[in-house]
This record gives sequence, structure tokens and C-alpha cells, in this order.
Amino acid sequence: MTPDQLLPRKACLETSYAFSRTFNSRNMEFYWYPLWCQTLFDLVASAPNLIVAPQFPVWIVKHNDQLEGADDGDDPEEVEELERTAQGERGVAGGIQVTGNEVEEEGDHEPEVGAGDISFALTIPENDTESVLVDFAVVSLTAVAQSEEKIRYGGWRITAATACLLVEVKRFASRSLKNDELDADIKLHIEEARSDLMVQAGLLFLQDETRDSVMVIAAAGPYWSGTTIHRDNVKYTMDLHSSNDPNYQPPGKQHLDKKPKWNKILRLDGASSAAASEARLRTICKKMRGVGDQKTNAE
Repeated sequence: MTPDQLLPRKACLETSYAFSRTFNSRNMEFYWYPLWCQTLFDLVASAPNLIVAPQFPVWIVKHNDQLEGADDGDDPEEVEELERTAQGERGVAGGIQVTGNEVEEEGDHEPEVGAGDISFALTIPENDTESVLVDFAVVSLTAVAQSEEKIRYGGWRITAATACLLVEVKRFASRSLKNDELDADIKLHIEEARSDLMVQAGLLFLQDETRDSVMVIAAAGPYWSGTTIHRDNVKYTMDLHSSNDPNYQPPGKQHLDKKPKWNKILRLDGASSAAASEARLRTICKKMRGVGDQKTNAE
């Protein structure tokens, strides 16, 4: 089997895995993540500056005392190399040999989260949350090459990172439904994803005042719909979330959000919609490439 034949089969396996009553007996959305992860990675595989970022944060609470230090989050391999160099220099200077010890750091093991609460706990902002996480984002990166003397980050320095696509995935409709009832339930779950994306886009615009729009995909299992959300679409949401007072109410009806026009709901692998779905995804990828080109030209 050639690589080209393997990828469609992998998507079929991921779809069957999510539909399986044995492995996904509770019809949870988590089991649809592999299919969408695969779809997005395949979509941007030929674009070197577009990356897929699962659980992408779009809002950070301003009042956060847990600020990282200047060295937090560095590449561990580079940190170890720098530490070994420094230790070697100190050892030579003091006439001793320095040996490293392996120590398990605190935080290596995180408490488990109830499987049924995975998406809700991660994507819905609570009073004490530090971020709102989108299921997936495609991020356009702009980078410049570093001099040979600077080995950090593989020789590249990131100068810009733009989230050009947000993807929110909800669980599939009840498997006991058929025909019109099934269609209605699919639409209901997609509407839920659309609503979440309106909030997430608003928070993204608050986070980045230079952004005027962002492409989004709302999905329920293998079914999906997309649009572009503009800043004007979410003025109410932005106004609401820009206040620290939980009882604050934005003034006037002029602040109500304006729903964007969503395109038709399609199925990724549907017999009658697979071609249309693939064509639509290619269009989205072409637009995302344009976002990267604009960033590069601006630099």
C-alpha cells in the first residue's frame, strides 16, 4: 500500500473508532479529535509555516500572579547543553569533575480529569480560569534565521504567530436518531460549536488588537461548517469579556453580536459531500497561506 492510499484509510479508521459503540460507548467528542487532527495536519502538510496547535489558548486572564521567568519554557535540550557547558567550566576551574543527577520534578504527574468532562472543562471559561482553549487552531509562523553563533531554537527566531483558523469540535448526534431527527440534532451540536467560536473569536480580538477577522470551523463528529468571523460580528462579546466585573452588562442593543453567514453543513467523508468538503478545505488552506504571505511581506 502506497502512502497516498494509507492516509484515506487512516481517516476511515479514525471515523470508525469515533463511531464505535465499544470504544466510544458514551458518544464523547474526544474520540473525534484524532479524525480532525489528522484532517488538519494533512491540510497544511505542504505549507512549511502553517502548524496545527491543539488546545490553543485564546484568552489569558490579565491578573495572573503565576508569571514565568525569563528562562521558563526554554528548549530542554539546549538548556541541558548550556548547563553541561557551564558545569564543565566550573569543574575545570575548581579542579573537580561535575556529575549530573536525574531528579523527577514536581508537576510531572497531573491529576486525572473525568473523561466525560474533558472538553467542557477545557473550553468553557470559569471564574478562576487562566485561559479559554480552542480544540484546534492553525497558526501561521514567521521566522528569521539566527546567526551560527546562536544555536537556540534550532537556529530560528519566531517573529510573528497568527492564529488564522479556529476549530471547535462537538460530539456527534445521538446514534438512536434517524433521518430528519438526526439532521436536526447534528445541526444543534454544530450550532453549539458556532456559539463557542463566536466567544473564542471575540477573545482572540481582545488579545490581539490588530486582528480584524479569523476563519473558523464548527464541527459535530465528521460534519462541519465554516465561516469568517469579523471583529464587527462580536462587539457584544468583546465588550462583555473586557470587563472584570462578572455582573457587568454591556449597554444598548447596538452591542449585540451580528451572526456571520455560515456555509452549508458537509460531511468530511460523505459519499455525496466528500468532494465538496475537500474543495472547501483547499480554499481555506489557500487563504491561510495568504495570511502567512501578508505577514512575511509586512516584515
